[in-house]
Amino acid sequence: MTRPILPDEVQTHLKWPLRLTGAGMVLERLWRAFWPLVAIGLTAFAVWSFWTIGPSPIATGLLALGVFAALSALIWGARNFAWPSRAEQLAQLDDSLPGHPIAALMDDQATGRDDMASRNLWQAHLARMAQRLKGVRPVSPDLRVARSDPYALRLIAATGAALAISFTPWLDRLGSPGATGGDAGAPPVASASWEGWIEPPGYTGRPSLYLADQPPGPLAVPQGSRLTLRLYGDLDTLGVTADLSDTPITGPAQQSYLLVITKSGPLDIEGPGAARWQITAIGDTPPTVTTEGELTRRLAGDFSLPFTATDDYAVTRGHAAATLGLDRIDRRHGLATAPEDRPPLVVDLPLPYRGSRTQIDGVLEENLIEHPWAGLPVDLTLKVEDGAEQTGITPPMNIILPARRFLHPVAKALIEQRRDLLWSRDNGRRVGQILRAVLNRPDELNLPEGAYLRLRGAIRRLEAGLAFTDTPSGLPEDLRDEVAAVLWEVAVELDDGRLADALARMQQAQDRLEQAMRDGASEEELAELMDEVREAMRDYLEQLAENQQNAPQSDQPPPENGVEMSMADIEDMMDRIEELMRQGREDEAMQMLDQLRQMMENMQMAQTGPSNQPGQSAREGLQETLRQQQGLSDQAFRDLQEQGQGSQAGESEGNEGRDGGQGRGESHDGQGGQQGQDGQGAGPEQDGTQSGQGNDLAQRQSELQRQLEAQRRNLPGASDEAGQAARDALDDAGRAMGDAADALEQGDLPEALDRQADAMEALREGMRQFDEAMANQQAQRQGEQGSNPGEGRRSSQRDPLGRSPDGNNGATATDSPLEDGEDVYRRAQELMEELRRRSGEGDRPDLERDYLKRLLDQF
Repeated sequence: MTRPILPDEVQTHLKWPLRLTGAGMVLERLWRAFWPLVAIGLTAFAVWSFWTIGPSPIATGLLALGVFAALSALIWGARNFAWPSRAEQLAQLDDSLPGHPIAALMDDQATGRDDMASRNLWQAHLARMAQRLKGVRPVSPDLRVARSDPYALRLIAATGAALAISFTPWLDRLGSPGATGGDAGAPPVASASWEGWIEPPGYTGRPSLYLADQPPGPLAVPQGSRLTLRLYGDLDTLGVTADLSDTPITGPAQQSYLLVITKSGPLDIEGPGAARWQITAIGDTPPTVTTEGELTRRLAGDFSLPFTATDDYAVTRGHAAATLGLDRIDRRHGLATAPEDRPPLVVDLPLPYRGSRTQIDGVLEENLIEHPWAGLPVDLTLKVEDGAEQTGITPPMNIILPARRFLHPVAKALIEQRRDLLWSRDNGRRVGQILRAVLNRPDELNLPEGAYLRLRGAIRRLEAGLAFTDTPSGLPEDLRDEVAAVLWEVAVELDDGRLADALARMQQAQDRLEQAMRDGASEEELAELMDEVREAMRDYLEQLAENQQNAPQSDQPPPENGVEMSMADIEDMMDRIEELMRQGREDEAMQMLDQLRQMMENMQMAQTGPSNQPGQSAREGLQETLRQQQGLSDQAFRDLQEQGQGSQAGESEGNEGRDGGQGRGESHDGQGGQQGQDGQGAGPEQDGTQSGQGNDLAQRQSELQRQLEAQRRNLPGASDEAGQAARDALDDAGRAMGDAADALEQGDLPEALDRQADAMEALREGMRQFDEAMANQQAQRQGEQGSNPGEGRRSSQRDPLGRSPDGNNGATATDSPLEDGEDVYRRAQELMEELRRRSGEGDRPDLERDYLKRLLDQF
């Protein structure tokens, strides 16, 4: 069978593409057959290049293994290699073309040879196939052998050879038999080199030092750093001398050195790359810890102790430990017996999770009121530790471990017996007897429901536990702790109280305050009790006002011995009592507290004018605060204008006249509106001085914040959900005022204006919630007393905004100045037009225009 012959013109087009395709096939088959041989050769080159220990049996064995592997790979490749034939080359090229045109040109017409139309169609087909062969390109060889080398051994060998070429003097070693087992006595020929680095201890946070990058001379490193040296090549040409630890480095050079730097000294490297450093070992200073200020405690037993801990690198941990100060304890009654052994009381010091720990200013805050040592003298020490396990300790502080201060007499007795029982189980029998004596007449103790039964059950369990032991110390520890827990729970329940009556709750709060003053309580505890008295007194006054409103009206005059007081009078007396306590005049404070108690028991609330409505005076105070805040915001805005338009004094003065009042918000109470009309801009409280100074505004803003805090603290209606929401809103307003004061101190007027706007918005929300709380209380009272015929008439008198003429019924979210005057809406429209006009003037400062745009966005 003769091989089909392609047309001449087709063979001309296929000449070079066919040759290049054949060459690619040869390369492809060579690589697939002999890649193991190439990988073995590259591996042998890499091993030879890195071999520095000279002739040895290992080198001879590796050489024999390499030769055997190379011969095996050569034989395997020769058996798998086959030269590509012309037909294979044509098939390779034809497979890369669409429609296989080469195979089509080599075919003969099978049928229809006698048919002219069929022959013409066949010729057209051949012509089209020949046309496809014009511009044909050779086929690229496929050198991928990943299936034959799944572990990429060829790539590993290539990487080793590349490293050898880059980092070894392989050119100098060509022709040297020393590395491959030539002359056994010939020394290895390799250039000498070295590298080294110093690693500081991890707790220092300092980076490692590469010696080749450090200039010779003085070099300071932390004590305890680790020095690592490695020598390469001909070691006879290198020398290392160092005196940095108890074991100095001397004598012949070695391949590697590893030592810990414990003292200062020289480090000298001789030979190629010689260098000398004078190492200075920086000692690690032990950490220090000190207390800052006195230990403060609260009535509930929480205590806080500020401290400062320092270290040259970082404080890693710290704790406070307390041991019982037996020599300072009054060993009487239950404390006369020897105490049980207890481990020291240890609590961790608060350390920051992030940031630097070289200096820590922290506060130890704990509540250990249930610990057996609570209320007893202890020796408190603070201890900190650094990364080198060095410690710093404070001198022992002789303190009384803060305990909860119980004011109820029965609660105090229960807690004392609990202390004795936890002091030693030997006191168990005595504690049971005293508890039985305390509960001898339970009806006279006025115990809460269930408290007596719990105490009797605890006494019986205690006595039963003692009955099964020969000695009191044999009382089971878990039973002792169970009885102590019952005593604690009942004492807390007694001291907290569950009184529902407002008057009894107020009297109890006053009794607790008097008892605390007699016991010499701290200022923090007295402040907490004072807040408790204020809260109970507000509840009592609200209840009293409700009872007076629900009572039928009487034409009889009040009794002659009655006391007529307003809420302002009561607050003045409370402030005076608190001031006397701060001055240490407890006797006078208790005397005034007794007078207040007697007056409130016989008092009749003043019912004159609008103050008869509960919470009316509080709301008027909030309205005044809102007006003052608006005035401060206006003044800050004028100062912003003056900063940006120093050259436009005339316009600035005109703007000041239009913006209205100064400082305390006269521009929003009717007077300011008149000032805006005539352009004077001077209020009745103006002293003629320029109040646009940042420090003056900041001081006034801070004073306004303190005034709001006092109003929030004395706000009635806290028991209602809306009342609590009002307090939260006023708290947000206070924070915004504080931020505004900080911004004014820093001269950041735009930020101050934003925060002042937030404060006014929170104030309005607080007033709305407060009005809702007062309305809820009034609706509740009216529901309890029945339908009032006149209520419908009063409700119908509200204006379209839901406000009553006297301002007492209905909730309003706006401040009262908007209700004054007949042209309120016209003035509001004028203000909006003025804001739009100023925001569109391009010559105004960017800060002022941004502020105006924010105002327009809000409204």
